[in-house]
Amino acid sequence: MTDEKAPLLPSDLASLDILRRRAESLAHESEESVSEDLTGILLFDLGEELYGVPIEHVREIYQEYAVTRIPCVPDHIHGVINIRGEIVSVTGLAELMHLPRAEGVRELQAIVVQNAECVTAMAVDEIGDIVEVPKDSIEPPISVIGKAQAEFVAGSVYVDGRLVGLINLDRVLQPVEGA
Repeated sequence: MTDEKAPLLPSDLASLDILRRRAESLAHESEESVSEDLTGILLFDLGEELYGVPIEHVREIYQEYAVTRIPCVPDHIHGVINIRGEIVSVTGLAELMHLPRAEGVRELQAIVVQNAECVTAMAVDEIGDIVEVPKDSIEPPISVIGKAQAEFVAGSVYVDGRLVGLINLDRVLQPVEGA
């Protein structure tokens, strides 16, 4: 027995080339399957915290808008806005979740979200980026948040080392009782 390897024959080289191409193909397929399991999230600031909403529920974003106040509505309803003839309520997410507003925020930005039954413009402090995260990285909401906020947070995910609370849009879009 010797430690010398026998030279590769042309048929061996062809087999190695076939195996290499199969490995590349399999690696490419696994990359594609991972990309199919991503979900887009629009990030935004609310007070000192970072939150997000699934991009499939975001209809549009408003940087500047004029709110028409409505009497006798809960404090978290800022009023309504006219979006190309459609009257849409403006929901103050910080007031709804009993969170403090960020200092120095004068003009609120709005994210118009909708589900099958309802639409609202969520007033937030600052709108951030759209990120894609693996669906399996979304975890249940953390247990340290207050009860007032817990019902409005559907889950959490880490983005660039920061914890992001995912808004429970079904709860936010629930009609106001007694209205």
